[in-house]
Amino acid sequence: MDQDMTAQHAEHDGPLIPQPAMTREALREAVRRIALSDLAVLDRECAEAFDRAVQTQSTSPLRFFLTKWATFVAIERWPSRAAALHGAERISGDPHSTEEQFRSAMDTINRILAEAQQEIGL
Repeated sequence: MDQDMTAQHAEHDGPLIPQPAMTREALREAVRRIALSDLAVLDRECAEAFDRAVQTQSTSPLRFFLTKWATFVAIERWPSRAAALHGAERISGDPHSTEEQFRSAMDTINRILAEAQQEIGL
């Protein structure tokens, strides 16, 4: 019975949270809710992006930061999408993977990234 429930959950996999606005606070709250262990990385990268923006007198580091973390949230808020990405990353990084496995994994990674970027309006 547990297996049936798991299969049902996988078939009806929906987002854990809505896609947040592409702002520092909204993304921080989303990461806190769906990937708490990554919150310190987000905070560190935010501070680094701010420092680079000041040093270069450009908003590009801030835009890159927001795009990266919005994409992360767009992927991680869907459990099946996140699992597929992480599985494909493992295969693509495995030196024992065949060429066919590697290409299939890269296709999966590229598809998921394209879906996530479309979701955030890129």
